[in-house]
Amino acid sequence: MEDLGDRAGYGPGRARSGQFGLAYLRLDRDLEPGMLVTIEPGFYNVPAILADERLCGPFDRDRTLDRERLAAFADVRGIRIEDDVLCTEGGSEVLTASIPKEADEVAAQVRGAAS
Repeated sequence: MEDLGDRAGYGPGRARSGQFGLAYLRLDRDLEPGMLVTIEPGFYNVPAILADERLCGPFDRDRTLDRERLAAFADVRGIRIEDDVLCTEGGSEVLTASIPKEADEVAAQVRGAAS
């Protein structure tokens, strides 16, 4: 979608947010039955961003950014869980629901693949 710019991901009259962290969201449109979307929540621990007062200062000042909690994850650079979701007449169907997402389940899957 990146190559299409905002035409594909943003409905008429909608525009990207200027807020850091939201400015790169790629989808803001009404979903309809038959559409397939990928939901990609993630955690990215980027020291250069976290050290940038211009980017993180507002979140430090309003206490949105919990630096003490972040310190517990200093050795983690990023984690992303992806789900493919089909929009249906009655709601949605998670097509990737059977893929493990809990840490111990993922670890077991990795161990199984290594053997």
